[in-house]
Amino acid sequence: MPAKFDHFWKLFPVAKSDIYLNHAAISPMSIKVVEAIQMATTKRSAGAVDTFGTMLEAKEGLKKNISALINCHPDDIAIIGNTSEGFNWLVNGLHWQKGDHILLVEGEFPSNVYPFMNLESQGVAIDFVPTRNGMIHVEDIEKKITYSTRLLSISFVEFFNGFRNDLDTIGQLCDSRNVLFSVDGIQGVGAIPLNVKEAKIDFLSNGGHKWLMAPMGCGFMYIKPQLRAKLRPVFAGWLSVKDSWNFDEYQLDFLEDSGRFEIGTPNFLGIIGARASTELLVEADPEHIIQHLLHLGDGLISGLESIGMTYLGSREPMHRSGIYTFTADRAEELFTYLSQNHVHVALRKGAIRISPHFYNQSAEIEQAIELCQNFYRD
Repeated sequence: MPAKFDHFWKLFPVAKSDIYLNHAAISPMSIKVVEAIQMATTKRSAGAVDTFGTMLEAKEGLKKNISALINCHPDDIAIIGNTSEGFNWLVNGLHWQKGDHILLVEGEFPSNVYPFMNLESQGVAIDFVPTRNGMIHVEDIEKKITYSTRLLSISFVEFFNGFRNDLDTIGQLCDSRNVLFSVDGIQGVGAIPLNVKEAKIDFLSNGGHKWLMAPMGCGFMYIKPQLRAKLRPVFAGWLSVKDSWNFDEYQLDFLEDSGRFEIGTPNFLGIIGARASTELLVEADPEHIIQHLLHLGDGLISGLESIGMTYLGSREPMHRSGIYTFTADRAEELFTYLSQNHVHVALRKGAIRISPHFYNQSAEIEQAIELCQNFYRD
């Protein structure tokens, strides 16, 4: 493990007893996150109790951290509950006409599919870009774009095999064809550098419990200012308006920034935890995190292929992420064996999915590989 990350390992209690390699499903919370939440619950249970003002400051702090991770202004960020919620804001905030065309991708996680499919009842056509051995090629996207295509939605990183999409090139394509570019960021943001401006992303939705290492039920959406001006707030609440503390005069005057999509009291404990988790990630820096994950991935690929397992992801570093998926004989039995030996991975579509994060050490990867070797030796 690079010296830059040495001091992070001790912040994750799970690492003292287990080898946790399942961050693509859900990440463990660090001591920093747990302590921040505990402090917040203590203040809410004794003393003045009303900590609403402090909680609002925490929300602004979280937005600042997120904006640093994706290179945008904090005003472009709205705090939401999960990825699906964000896409529903997008789907319902735009005006659609019969015959409009939305382009999705085969094999996407349902959060980036069902909200758009819900528009089919309005006559909106949904089409899917085919994949080639789980890989997505920009030319295949381009072939599917028609004169009626209004929006493309794709994942930053594909959840099954870890394929990292070339968002910069796809964003340029969408911009040139006047197609809105929507991204599911949950499997990449926090672990991989992203510049939403350079990638010309119009909208991004992101739950916080995977690579952002935050509590469940707290995420964010990024809305490009030009899109924000067109996106109708389909819900309204007391915190979504400018003069929110004026309880006597009703003025439905929405905030100019993305706070217009934050309609009421949010998941403040989740926000407190997410602020602490994103502070760690900003400190670690995704530019360095991805290099560490590629290094760990090199070890996984060479070690597991040497015992007959087959890697399903891309071999190109620019298309790799923190997710490494392998087919294997008796995969379900191997998954159970690893779990019994305190190595946490995922079983997806009959394959073993391994997803380390920045605090994981090379020694942990070596131990996991050795266990797989022992399983097949026995």
